Formats: sequence, structure tokens, C-alpha cells
Amino acid sequence: MKLISFRLSGRYGHFLRAEGGAGALSYPVPPRTVILGIMGAVLGLEKDQPQQVLEPAQIALRGRLPQTHWHKAKLRKDPPASLPPVVKKNQKGTTTPEKPSLIWQEWLFGPDYTVWVSVPDPFFTELDQRIAQRRWHFQPCLGLSEMGADLTFLASDEALPLPEGFYTVNSVFPQNDVEELDMDKVFEHELAVRILRMPRAVTPDRVFAHASYVMERDARPVSVKTDKAFKAGNEVLIFL
Repeated sequence: MKLISFRLSGRYGHFLRAEGGAGALSYPVPPRTVILGIMGAVLGLEKDQPQQVLEPAQIALRGRLPQTHWHKAKLRKDPPASLPPVVKKNQKGTTTPEKPSLIWQEWLFGPDYTVWVSVPDPFFTELDQRIAQRRWHFQPCLGLSEMGADLTFLASDEALPLPEGFYTVNSVFPQNDVEELDMDKVFEHELAVRILRMPRAVTPDRVFAHASYVMERDARPVSVKTDKAFKAGNEVLIFL
């Protein structure tokens, strides 16, 4: 399997949690559906198209838990009044009474991740070249359009499947893809392991499928028993 690896970073990020209520909580790392959208921006695909045409994509992700800040955002629900069919030169515009809502958003400070992706042809070669040459169709973002993302090409690798066994995994991994965590090493290295439930796929009708993932707070490797591991360069990965 051919893989492209790149650094995904920015000043701010916000990946809205599906279970968020009045306060807009953020996932600490971009879900798989967000990374598909970022690749779609690079390739110039239409909105909601990447999650369909780039399947079956293989994506691996590594990143630390960013610092967060609660930001109060004003959202306006009512648009300005539409213009009449005939507009006179001395006529002034009118607006309907707006109903702004103030909500709290959890912003990520300095999000910084390493991403490995493999997408089906005919997109792989173009994606590889565009990331390496920094030629994306649309500006990638970290959750919100105002939060621009920077993509830095790292390498093109071959990913080789590994037989079942204990491996030190360097990426966020699905909880169901591991048989056992090596808890002795977790305690020995004082790892801060947490479980995240995030979107994995989405239909054209915007119906999301979720999965549970395991990540280490400081992006330190975790030893697990699995038959889903791949070797890419010096890294052992499990795909999202």
C-alpha cells in the first residue's frame, strides 16, 4: 500500500463534537471525515463529495492533545432583507431584525498533527503532487473556514501489513482493532490514555457512523496486541 505522509497544523482548530449541546465542544484531533474533507479541498472536490469518492481511503493520525480556550462566538440566524425588484439610486437598504445567538466554542491552540493517507486511483498521484508542491484547489481548514490549515509534505512510503502480535503503535487507533493493551508498559511509562468516540464515515444524506478510538495525551506510542498494524518507514500504524 502506498502512503503519503504530511504535517497538518495551524494557529487554531475546532472540530465540533456530535454530542455537543449549547456549548460547542471540540474533538482534540480531526476525525476521519474531516481529513477526507481536507484531501477534497486539495483535490478541488465539491462539498460532501470527498467522503464518497475517496473511499476506501486509509488514514492514520498522530498528534498531541492541544491546549484549549473557550471563545464566545456570535451567530446570526436571520439574513438581511432581500432587495426589491426595482432599486432607486437614492433608496436605502433595509434589514430585518436580526436575532444573534452567543455560544461558547472550544478552540484548539496550535493544533499540530502527522497524517498518513492512502486514497484510491486516480486520486493518489495528484494528491501526492499537490501536497508536495503546495498546490491545493481550496484552502484547507481545521474545522472552521476561518481556521486555515497548513500542509507540509513529509514523505511517500510503502505500508506493509504486520502479523498478529504486540507492537508499539505510533498513531491514534480504533479500540476494536486491538485485542489487548500492554498495561504493564502503560503504567511503566506513565502513559495518559484516553478513549474518544468520533465520526468515521458519513453518507450523502449526512448520516454519520461513529467509532471509538484510543489516543495518548502526548502522542507517545502505546504497546498493543493487534492484527491490524502496518509498518510505514520507522512507524507502526493502525488506520482510523
